[in-house]
Amino acid sequence: MILNKEQIKEIIPYEDPFLFVDEVIEMREKEITGIKQTSPNDYYFKGHFVDFKIMPGVLVIEALAQLSTLLLRKKVGEEHKENHFLAYEVRGVQFLKPIFPGDKIVLKAEILSTFEVNKNEISHIKALASVEDDLKCEARLSIVMVKKEDFKKRYA
Repeated sequence: MILNKEQIKEIIPYEDPFLFVDEVIEMREKEITGIKQTSPNDYYFKGHFVDFKIMPGVLVIEALAQLSTLLLRKKVGEEHKENHFLAYEVRGVQFLKPIFPGDKIVLKAEILSTFEVNKNEISHIKALASVEDDLKCEARLSIVMVKKEDFKKRYA
């Protein structure tokens, strides 16, 4: 394990129950692999769906995005604390099979490209969610890095 849940909380601004990455098990320059262990007691299974409990697709995308921001923050270094890493675009997603209570999800993200637009850096990401080597979800998303100071001026 490279990062445990407490270490992840020190890097990205999330807390339970909205942190969907439990640990990071591998990290390279442009790739990262993490784990999310679901539980039958997770709050979202209580109502999605009442008669057929599956993890909401939007939360699978959120887990993949959180993992991606971990990689981007590590790539930026200590300066990452001066920036927000925000969803910019979900370019495409396929939900191939459902994720059930108790499934251990292997999350993977790869930076495909990074470029600058209006002083903000945007990264295109390919992200996968699997359970026991069975692909459940594939997504292409973009994350923008915005200076916290600029964001506050614009939206405060």
